[in-house]
Amino acid sequence: MIYTLTLNPALDYDMYLEEELKPEHLNLSKKVNFRAGGKGINVSKVLKNLGVESTAIGYVAGFVGDFIVRDLKEDNINAEFVELEGNTRINVKVNGNDKETELTGLSPEITGEKLKELTEKISHLKDGDILVLSGSIPESISRSIYKELSENVKANVEIVLDTRGNLLQDNIHNNLFVKPNIHELRDMFGEKLETKQEIVEKCKYFLDRGVKNVILSRGGDGALLVNKEFVLEASVPKGKLINSIGAGDSMVAGFVAGFVKGMSTEDAFKLAVASGSATAYSYGLAEKELVEKLYKEIKIIKESV
Repeated sequence: MIYTLTLNPALDYDMYLEEELKPEHLNLSKKVNFRAGGKGINVSKVLKNLGVESTAIGYVAGFVGDFIVRDLKEDNINAEFVELEGNTRINVKVNGNDKETELTGLSPEITGEKLKELTEKISHLKDGDILVLSGSIPESISRSIYKELSENVKANVEIVLDTRGNLLQDNIHNNLFVKPNIHELRDMFGEKLETKQEIVEKCKYFLDRGVKNVILSRGGDGALLVNKEFVLEASVPKGKLINSIGAGDSMVAGFVAGFVKGMSTEDAFKLAVASGSATAYSYGLAEKELVEKLYKEIKIIKESV
């Protein structure tokens, strides 16, 4: 079974305006979309769209948490969340004239007792399971909680890590893959990293620490997958950018889906890029039909390390 962990879920409320957002003015929406959000939840939703089952775990609270659980169940996604006091946060994204503005709400506090409850749940994972650790970490718990949870897994479980900055560096633990984007990699090392060779060299930082694959999204320049054997470079399929939120989560879902279906690394990476692009070209998360169409357009170049 695939388990997607979201420590910091949200109700994502997306607003699309007729024109660019104008502060201190009434801004009219032409389209709105609201859904259960958070990186791990997004991964579960895209996995479902790709025909792969998963269980969403983490924390929820209050009426917003109730909505998240109900939303997942309506999509036939298994949800096993630990309940907290207060309310799960609400995030608002305003998209006007291809410019995005995000407003992020506050997260409920995670007590030691509730953390122990989640840790116990994760400790019972079985051989062959996959654990996807995605997103930010609430202020109320350790910044290295992903690593601590990973170390608590006793079975032979593949662990995926998708977070950013210091959280990524502090939580590496023999991961199946990590997925920084080019901006995060540049920030991490304080360098411009303009050539592919420079980028590949920095990806070795993760490989030297036990990570099996590094998947790096580069926006309009395509994506790279780096491991100790080879480097894969994927082209960008054609499409109009509508929504960048969730594209990275969709890449994670695509690779995990390919992995559990027994695809080669090249084909799983191709599915990852197609899934991320499908979300970027949609008002919601990637749908299978568009993923399959884009998959056929993507070209992969393979080079030995």
